[in-house]
Amino acid sequence: MNHDSQPQTFYAGEFRHSLDEKNRLTIPARWRRGEAEEFIILPEPQNQFLLVMPEGEFARMSAHAQSNPSVSLRERRVFSRQLHARAQHGSSDKQGRLVLPEDLCRQLSLKGEVALVGGEGRFEIWNLQKWKRSQDEEKSTYQRVADVIGL
Repeated sequence: MNHDSQPQTFYAGEFRHSLDEKNRLTIPARWRRGEAEEFIILPEPQNQFLLVMPEGEFARMSAHAQSNPSVSLRERRVFSRQLHARAQHGSSDKQGRLVLPEDLCRQLSLKGEVALVGGEGRFEIWNLQKWKRSQDEEKSTYQRVADVIGL
């Protein structure tokens, strides 16, 4: 399957949505393509939030890790094994609802209202309290970089 044939969705913005009793989450309308979609879902390495991305974005990220000359061959093998072991498939239905794996919801304390945060070719799902703390902790870094780039 050629993952580059589909146009890449650009995920931007922050949204608050609630998980229902079946761990279904509605993807924001502006992030949807209008049909059921396939995603890769995995916890980020520090277990702060879930990363959600189209399969093509996951394939690009995996390929980039495999071709990175600053990472040793052994590290690439270990990373690839661990990355793919942590990744889970997910799909949205026609209404844009994505079912999140129960084990990941428990692991990351995702329940009730959560924050969906855009990140170019992927988006993040955060526990709302962790997201608020992260925003507070990262504010000075954002402001400093904004000044450096002239934003």
